[in-house]
Formats: sequence, structure tokens, C-alpha cells
Amino acid sequence: MRNFLFTTFFFLFQFSLLFAQKNSGLVLPSHTMIVLVAEAKGVQIYSSQPQIGEKNSFEWKLTAPKALLFDKSGKQIGKHYSGPSWELNDGSKITAMLPPIAKVDQQTAIPWLLLKVKSHEGKGLLSNVQYVIRVATLGGLPPKKAPSKENQCSKISYRATYLFLAKRAQSF
Repeated sequence: MRNFLFTTFFFLFQFSLLFAQKNSGLVLPSHTMIVLVAEAKGVQIYSSQPQIGEKNSFEWKLTAPKALLFDKSGKQIGKHYSGPSWELNDGSKITAMLPPIAKVDQQTAIPWLLLKVKSHEGKGLLSNVQYVIRVATLGGLPPKKAPSKENQCSKISYRATYLFLAKRAQSF
């Protein structure tokens, strides 16, 4: 039964990747392969800041994500935080560049993203990762009601799936 569930999950995941790639506007970088899929559960942290050009008017700005990362079995394998950075329990860590290479807005959740990695630390599963893709997002959007003053904080629950891609070995 476990093999059946794993096989079913694998095929559904592959199909969802193809569907996401075809219909989301995100395209997997060529010559890459997925080395890790992680589910993030946490919050997007927003702070209120003055709106540019508006007196006594404020808006929500993303300060940082704060999430735990889980593998397909539900085991916690790391964390995701400001940078944006991802750090695994094996000691490997990556930080991506902003702005993203590609961004696909969602109506009811934070956008799907394709990010290029700019730095690596430690040795482990993330050591060779070149790109991070965020898909299947739930929640995480800033509050709809504008803040009434500066330096307010709002933590909004979110979930997302992160795909970590490394260069595929060239075969001749």
C-alpha cells in the first residue's frame, strides 16, 4: 500500500509540475533537476509603513517570511526566513536574489515565484541548488484593511510548496 501511495503521489506531483509550468507562467530553468520538494507552513510578516507621497496614509510591506519546512512524510527538515533564505537541518543554507526572475500573482494567496540562488553556506542537500520555485501557495496576503499608523505588525498564515533545483549533469 505504501508503494502505491508513493507512486501515486509521484505521478500526481509530476503532473502538477507540468500543469503548473504550462499554466502558471513559471518555466523550469533548462538543464535543472528537482533535488528537494518541501512544504512550508508559517507566516508572512508585514509591517506598516508610510505610503509614498501620501500624508498620514500607511500601507503593509512584507518584512519577512517565517516558516518551517517539511518533507513529504511530514518530518521537519528545516526553516525559511528573511533573505529570503532556506536552511536545512543538515547544515546547508541558501539565500536567493530579489526581485524574483519570474512572479505569477494569485488572487487569494501570495504569488508563485522563480528565484535564483545568490549564496550557499554549509554542506548538504542545498549545496548545489541554483533555483527555488514557490508554488501551490495558500494565504499569506497582507491584510485588506490599511494600517492606521506606522510600525504596526501583522503575521498572516501561509503554506507553500518549494522546489529546489540544481544543475542536471550533462550526458553526451
